[in-house]
Amino acid sequence: MSGKLLSAFLVTASYLLSGCAAPLLLTAGAAGAGAGYVATQEKPRSQFEIFFNDLGRSIRHTTRKISGALPGRRPTTYGEAKSRRPVASAPQSGFALKIQRSTLAPTVVHKGEQVTLTLQYMIMGAPEKGVTIREKSSLNREGKELTVLKEESSEKENGTWENTLSFAVPEGAQPGKYTVTLLITAQGQTRSTRRSFTVR
Repeated sequence: MSGKLLSAFLVTASYLLSGCAAPLLLTAGAAGAGAGYVATQEKPRSQFEIFFNDLGRSIRHTTRKISGALPGRRPTTYGEAKSRRPVASAPQSGFALKIQRSTLAPTVVHKGEQVTLTLQYMIMGAPEKGVTIREKSSLNREGKELTVLKEESSEKENGTWENTLSFAVPEGAQPGKYTVTLLITAQGQTRSTRRSFTVR
């Protein structure tokens, strides 16, 4: 691990476990090749590594398509569904990416318990071959990103998709409020949603 990466890892982990970024004292290593940052507290560093290893091992995620969408056809609105008259097809308005629903449960957890997030989103107007969707889920506390839970790109076609992400709250987590930020990006469009839980 490079000096900069090790430094960022230790400061982030320190913040996650203690609630502030100050407790660790980092000192520069020897000058020249191979210089880096050395933690003066070996025991806390081990605790940080255990925390992130436990979190990483517990992460599970799945993606599935739950409904199709005809390319170039806009969704029917409530008013149109009640009308018996045929509705003229609207002109193609181009690509659209929309979050339909996001949930997190439970919202109050204890260490070792599982948190599950579900994100449903719709893709419309994509080319027949599909579109590249970039997804990122990150764990945050007090406005600071602590770690990335999931980050990947995949090709998806028109329709409604559902992502499920779950992880166990590590034993080293400090009590308090945490937020998971979910981002999806495609063809210059970005959609995001946030869901929070409290560790007791």
